[in-house]
Amino acid sequence: MLGAGLWAAPEAVITVDAAARAHRISPYLTGACLEDVNHEVYGGLDSQMVFGESFAEPAPPLPVRGFTAYGGSWTVQEGVLHAPGGDGPKLLCDLAPALSEGEVSVEVFFPERAPGNAGLIVKVSEPGVGADRFTGYEIALETSGRLVLGRHRQNWEPIRTVPCEVAVGQWNKLAVRMEGTALEVRVNERLITRYEDTQHPLGAGLVGLRTWQREARFRNLVLTTGGAVRRVEFAQAEAELWGRGVSGMWRPLRRGSARGEFGLETRDAYSGPQSQRLTFSSGVGEIGIENQGLNRWGMYFQRGRVYEGLVVARAAEDTELWVALESRDGARVYAERRLPVAAGGWQKLNFKLTPGATDPAGRLALKLKQPGSVVVGYALLQPGAWGRFKGLPVRRDVAEALVAQGLTVMRYGGCMVNAPEYRWKKMIGPREQRPPYKGWWYPYASNGWGIFDFLNFCEAAGFLAIPAVNMGETPQDMADFIEYVNGPPETPWGRRRVADGHRAPYRLRHLQLGNEERVDEAYYAKFKALAEAIWARDPEIILVVGDFAYEEVITDPQAVRGAASRITHLNAQRQILELARQHGREVWFDVHVWTDGPRPTGSLEGALSFRDALEKLVPDARFRLAVFELNANNPAQRRALANALALQRFQRDGRVPVVCSANCLQPDGQNDNGWDQGLLFLNPAQVWLQPPGYVTRLFARHYQPWAVRAEVQGAGEALEVTATRSEDGRALVVQVVNLSDQPVPARLELAGFVPARAEAVVEELAGPLDARNTAAAPERVAPQSRRWRHGAAGGPPRWVFAPHSVTFLQFK
Repeated sequence: MLGAGLWAAPEAVITVDAAARAHRISPYLTGACLEDVNHEVYGGLDSQMVFGESFAEPAPPLPVRGFTAYGGSWTVQEGVLHAPGGDGPKLLCDLAPALSEGEVSVEVFFPERAPGNAGLIVKVSEPGVGADRFTGYEIALETSGRLVLGRHRQNWEPIRTVPCEVAVGQWNKLAVRMEGTALEVRVNERLITRYEDTQHPLGAGLVGLRTWQREARFRNLVLTTGGAVRRVEFAQAEAELWGRGVSGMWRPLRRGSARGEFGLETRDAYSGPQSQRLTFSSGVGEIGIENQGLNRWGMYFQRGRVYEGLVVARAAEDTELWVALESRDGARVYAERRLPVAAGGWQKLNFKLTPGATDPAGRLALKLKQPGSVVVGYALLQPGAWGRFKGLPVRRDVAEALVAQGLTVMRYGGCMVNAPEYRWKKMIGPREQRPPYKGWWYPYASNGWGIFDFLNFCEAAGFLAIPAVNMGETPQDMADFIEYVNGPPETPWGRRRVADGHRAPYRLRHLQLGNEERVDEAYYAKFKALAEAIWARDPEIILVVGDFAYEEVITDPQAVRGAASRITHLNAQRQILELARQHGREVWFDVHVWTDGPRPTGSLEGALSFRDALEKLVPDARFRLAVFELNANNPAQRRALANALALQRFQRDGRVPVVCSANCLQPDGQNDNGWDQGLLFLNPAQVWLQPPGYVTRLFARHYQPWAVRAEVQGAGEALEVTATRSEDGRALVVQVVNLSDQPVPARLELAGFVPARAEAVVEELAGPLDARNTAAAPERVAPQSRRWRHGAAGGPPRWVFAPHSVTFLQFK
């Protein structure tokens, strides 16, 4: 918005001294953290369209009559509901209307004392599969003797934790009374707590049950409202037996009078613990299974485009297996092909299909058209070369959007690397032979896209690549890893890399050990063993400590407060620095920052104070502070402002070489937890940036290597300013964040720089704090670019900064 008129707000003054160069700015502050959380990789970036490729998911149990399950395997035995553990599976009661008043009670049984909890959820709306995919109140019991009360609004908002007696091996009656905006909780008829929600009261909703990381049992669910009492019986629903025995992400199909059966075979399974058997026993028609992609959201088929696939199958007798691209309901077949399966062991059957019509939500079908039986161990479907990025197993549209975003660095890590089964040696070789594993975020995670697919992608995209590995790797395995990525082709693991399709060494220079670890004596012992094995193979590798977050400024390394890992001193960090000094090596420390917005939390200054503390511990050690995760719970404009403020702070500090924002990307509507924070959103047919993603693009587009002096006066706390200059001094960029909900006029006093051009380039990202982009409106919040005749020759330029905006003014 140009300042060509009058305004009511007082004018701020931005002073820039372009001659006062402070320090160089790293080009790697515009990075993203790629983690297979919320299906960023398997279901997102990965070109694999099949979700459930290795048939690792168990067959779903029969549903509980009158209930809808959102995750987990809920079973009933003699009227008792057996609830699974896991990350928040939910079972919602469909037998009663949405309630806002009344009482709900249930008896809960814990067979043993263990971490986790179980209990009721009330006033539930907008449910989905995932830990925090619902809105409602949670009231849960822990066997440690506590009641947990919290609120979910597609996230987790703890309210209070109250001590109470919780019996183990006996039934506990949990009751919740709802009165307007108040909740009253009783355990075994004893009042435990009463809470009045004055901040975010929730309206009417369903009643349900939920567990968190432990198994439990339930009985005697009673709903009381309006004086009416309803006792709900738990009973398993009946289902057709013919359709049972199909792996969880697939569904049975049949046409005509065909009859058959399905089963999951654990003997001689292909790459995972089980494979899928389908049998056509009698009749005429088709028997088979179908897959609709990630959480069955549908596969996008484009008319006339070639799709490539692979099925790994075996049969006791010669059999014909058919593969087809179909509509969601199977009424239309767009393309199909017969695949002969010879009697014998596992066979790889490649195919190509070209659909005759476009369908945004289709399915892949594997089927038999005549009597026979076949076992399938793996299924792949992906776009042909037209839809993949430079021939890699990567969605082309997603990859090109990441490149266009201006990313300079990508980190492949996060909690996914903390899963005990996350091991690099399971990620090499043909994709179809890599075993699925119990992931941190998804219990049937795929190794079909792993560390080396990441390195290949970064190499092709031009990104600096920084992978992370599990701290449980052995020193020998990490020595082998370094030889695999950086060793010459003549070495044993270098030959393996060549056989896997990458002849030249990757020349990896940064490697992170762990993620969000408690950096204590135990971590140091593991780090030391791994580091010495790695440095022995390649002394140029910079190792990154997977530290965590610090919400409070550190003034004394021996009295640390606010550490997310709950450490109280930096003794282990000191040992790591001394180890690096002894070996003449440089180490980095990765500390994470929260940017929910509109300002970063105290973790920003906490991170920088952590860096200062390390410098005091071992003054002559070579180290850097890196921030591999700017984290949030939203992808909105408020988060964009906070990200911009964090990047400005790191630019002004000058000592941070790499900053990555999490999460790199996110399939739309498929988040399993509160981290609905993708920079780039996608669905099967399109990709689009969110406001924080545009912030990354703005900083990348306007990058200049030198920080110069800049300050603002007269704006209170509304404006934050940073200025940068080109190497040759001919370009000056002034970056301004307006946190106010009002426009702020400002006068620019430019010293040490005279614009040669009469026009400046202005890019501005502005919008309401909670504004975000959707598939229907992908550019609702997007930068507006224009040329501005600044008039600097006649006096100081003036600009009015829009409310809640990030603005770049580039003078040349």
